[in-house]
Parts: sequence; C-alpha cells; structure tokens
Amino acid sequence: MSRHIEIKEISGGVLAAEGFVAAAMASGIKPPPALDLVMIHSQLPAAAAATVTKNRFRAAPTYVTQEAVADGKAQTIICNSGNANAGTGRQGMEDARRMAQLAAEATGVEPSDVIVCSTGHIGDLMPMDTVAAGIEQLGGQLSRDNPDKIARGIMTTDTVPKQYAVEFTIGGKTAKLGGICKGAGMICPNMATMLCFITTDASIDAKPLRDALSWCVARSFNCISVDGDMSTNDTVAILANGQAGNPTISDATSDDAATFRAALLYVTQELAKKIAADGEEATKFITVEITGAADYNEARTAGRAVTNYNLLKTAAYGGDFNWGRVAAAVGSSEVPFDPDRVSITISGITVFADGKVQDFDINAGRAKMAEKEIEIVIDLARGPESLTLWTCDLTPGYVHYNAEYDASELAGAEEENK
Repeated sequence: MSRHIEIKEISGGVLAAEGFVAAAMASGIKPPPALDLVMIHSQLPAAAAATVTKNRFRAAPTYVTQEAVADGKAQTIICNSGNANAGTGRQGMEDARRMAQLAAEATGVEPSDVIVCSTGHIGDLMPMDTVAAGIEQLGGQLSRDNPDKIARGIMTTDTVPKQYAVEFTIGGKTAKLGGICKGAGMICPNMATMLCFITTDASIDAKPLRDALSWCVARSFNCISVDGDMSTNDTVAILANGQAGNPTISDATSDDAATFRAALLYVTQELAKKIAADGEEATKFITVEITGAADYNEARTAGRAVTNYNLLKTAAYGGDFNWGRVAAAVGSSEVPFDPDRVSITISGITVFADGKVQDFDINAGRAKMAEKEIEIVIDLARGPESLTLWTCDLTPGYVHYNAEYDASELAGAEEENK
C-alpha cells in the first residue's frame, strides 16, 4: 500500500528553502534596465545534480556544469541571460570557466563547486568585462529578499517569471523545495532555450539526488514542447544543503527517497507546465495524456509525436475540432499499436474507439477547441504505462516573432522590469 504524501504549495521560489541566498542585477549584457545576471548560493555545502541538453551543438557552460556536479557537490550557481555562449569555440569555454572562477571568488567556494549557465543569442562572445564586474557586485548583494526578482533575472523571451515551491515532511522534519525556470521558445528539451534551478534544504546524498532528478526530468521538462526545437543550453540543476535536519537520504529505494521524489516531481511538473503555457505568442495550453503504453519510452515517443505535430497545433489555434490530426500525429510515432484498439478523447469527447469513429456533436467539439485549455487522451491499449505531456498552439504570431528574433528579444528585455 502506498503512503500518503502531503505536499503544500508555499511562496518563495528558489529562496523558499532555508540556507539559500541569491541576487539579480542589470549588468549590461542586455540593454538596461533589463535584469541579466543571477547568482544563487547555498550558505552550506550542498549535494548537487544536473541534467543538460543532448544537442550536439551544446553551449560551453553546459560542459562546465557537468564538471561541477561530477563529484556530487556544488554550492553556487551563476547564470546570465542575453548571451548563450554557444557556438563560441575555445574562447567560449575559457569564458565559462572564468565565470566559475569569478563566482567562486565572490562566494568563497572553489571554482569546481560553481554551476554556470547562459541563455540568449547563439554565436556571440561573452562581454567578459561586463560579466566580471557584475559577478563581483552580485557577491555583495546576496540575500533572501525578493525571489521574484531572481526569477525575472533569467528570462529572455518569457512573458512572465516562472517559480514554484512546496513544503513537505520527511524523516519527521519539515523540508522545503522550490525552483525557478525560464523558457518560452526553442522548447523541446531532451536531457535534459530552457533553464531551471532548484534548491532544497532536505538532506540527501548525491546519488539518490541524481537519480531523483533524472527520473523527475523525464516526467516533466522532457514532456513539454512549444515548437519542437531543442536548445543548445538546456540545463536543470539542483542543490540540497541538508538544513532541514532530516536523516540523510542515502538509499534511493527508501520511503524517504520516495517522499523526496514526489515533492521534486510536483515542483518540476508545475514549472514545466508554466513553460508550455507561456509558449511564444501561444493562445492555447494543451495537455496530452498517453495511457495504455507498454513502458515509459513508448508513452513518451507517442506523446512527443503529438505535442510536436504542427498540424494539430495549428488546428488548436484555429479552433478546428479535427480529430484526424490527433490520429495522424500519434500514428506518426512508429509505436506499434493496433489502431482498432486505440481510443482518442478530446476535451471529454470520445471521437474514436473500437476501431471506428464515434457519434459526437461537432459543434460541442468546436466549442471545446475554442477554450484556452485543451486535453487530449490517447489510450494505446498496449500496457500499464501512462504519461502526461504538455504543449501549446502554434500561431501566426510565433512565426512573426521568430522571424524578427533579435528585435523581439530586445523588446522583451525592455519590458522585463516594468
């Protein structure tokens, strides 16, 4: 019998957990007054884990981050927006390592304990004089104040800051876990332009922390798509400093490990949904539930085919109750299901089951498609696995926005602090 785990939403985002401080500033990487540099720091040594993009043209900071968490510990995160430091060759690697060195000096840790992340335009060298001056200032501004500002500091084309935090009981102690993320376009993570930073005061060893993060990312950030485009910079990183005082979780199969994983999944899924809902110029939020799959990989393969299917996403924008788009999308996945056993339901209306089209009211369907939120449920009738994925519609505004990306990003930067 499974245990009941009570998870309570709280405020504070990435600063909800005890023992963490942060700062954000407008350093000048973006046109002022846009925030563009963020530092997050654990006042105690912390266990650490991260997942990074599988894009082969990945950015320099992703390599530095992997090196930082290789020993299972880190203490500081430094992140800039406005410049991806991707496609920048040897100089880009030197600049990413220099950011780690500067952040280490600012917070009194070793450079090997610094996670480095960047987001923004690909192919430009980092303005290191500006970055260095900013990091030095951030070290003196760290506090537990204004978590909203920290969330805004990592934004690029996002229209809203994205943060979430929870409180839960583990080992008889109250623990907190919260995070921030950014992402609105170039979103189709596989780790895993998205970044996510999570902090917790729970005490957990590096291996179960790494296992929990990998499992949760597979069921949250790796289940979203805005446009089917994988970024060069995708990173999810977590720090756990143990200040909650619970008995340290060392066994990934223990009840406490299950409780921690449930809290982490709750936060990562809420953050992931915020990214999908904030897709560039999107007007609809779409949930896709795959049931009856043989295993996780099969469910994700089928779901990704649906969330990336442009004809379905444009139909959602136009309010077209065209269930054939759903059938074509899942059929393109190459999952070996039997169409005669599959069922398809759109916003509560079953349109296909038992190998045939069902009787349904097309006008009722069109009314459902006109709503802001659309839910698609596809039962593959192959096994016990279920998985939920999230996406949004694809609009003319998305095309126009990305056809003029540089101008759009600058315009967004000017709005961030208003």
